[in-house]
Amino acid sequence: MTHYPIDIANFHDTILQLQGISAIESGVENLEPINAEMLPLSACAHLPHAALWRTGGGLENEVLIQFEFAIDHTSEGLQSLEFLAWFIRDCARGGTKIQLRPFALPPETPYGRQLGTTLKFHIDLFVDGIEDTLEPAFVAIRQLNQSLKLAVEMYKIPVK
Repeated sequence: MTHYPIDIANFHDTILQLQGISAIESGVENLEPINAEMLPLSACAHLPHAALWRTGGGLENEVLIQFEFAIDHTSEGLQSLEFLAWFIRDCARGGTKIQLRPFALPPETPYGRQLGTTLKFHIDLFVDGIEDTLEPAFVAIRQLNQSLKLAVEMYKIPVK
């Protein structure tokens, strides 16, 4: 049983059905209190820095729904990543405040070398108008999931 709200769990399931996608998790971040001085802090390492530097931090009543996924090191994983890159870019061109970006940890730490083992990808969905409830975010995710399912079917994207 999933611990995610149904709309998020459904989006996870749609992404995980793509061949070569090995894992997905997500979280919600209230961006309103995030300011430019906080961005260099390690606690903010997962945030989309370029987008937040442009605005000096989060906007009023804005949340970030972040989906982090990993791919297999296979041609199927790369093909699914390429499809998702197109899909997310196309959504952004249509007005959805969304982006796809790579995420990785430092190549080396005091505990050893980790280069080649930490690459993941973030889908950053920015939702504003959040006041008393996350329902506007769930609506956005529900619409995103419907569009993704349609694109998978329309373009005959390989699924598991």
